[in-house]
Amino acid sequence: MGESYLLQDETGVLYAHLSRAKALIEQDMVALAGLSAQTLRYVHATGRVDNRDSYLCFVPSVKYISIETNDRNITLTRGAAIISGVMSMCIHKQGNDAPIYPKSFFIEVWKQYEKDWKLLFFQSTVFPN
Repeated sequence: MGESYLLQDETGVLYAHLSRAKALIEQDMVALAGLSAQTLRYVHATGRVDNRDSYLCFVPSVKYISIETNDRNITLTRGAAIISGVMSMCIHKQGNDAPIYPKSFFIEVWKQYEKDWKLLFFQSTVFPN
């Protein structure tokens, strides 16, 4: 695999990562579904574990105001990518008007299906205060 292919793959998976955050903020469930693999396993910082269907049902219960990722590290392999870093969010949980500002370490595993990147696995761990 040449260096230009790796750069192109890194750009593509980073775009998918950022597009997922945008879809969460905009509550764009069609885009979010399109970015999620059928076999998605999503482990929340709270310990809740979702598959693709239960995750897509969960998302509307949270209003995402902002999602920021820092210290991102992208590791590419053949047809897959791992993104890790620190995520800071501002959210409103259903039934609660007060904003919450969770910060966590995260890891995402993305798989390339033809030219599309889809989230295969996500896990976050609460950042220590």
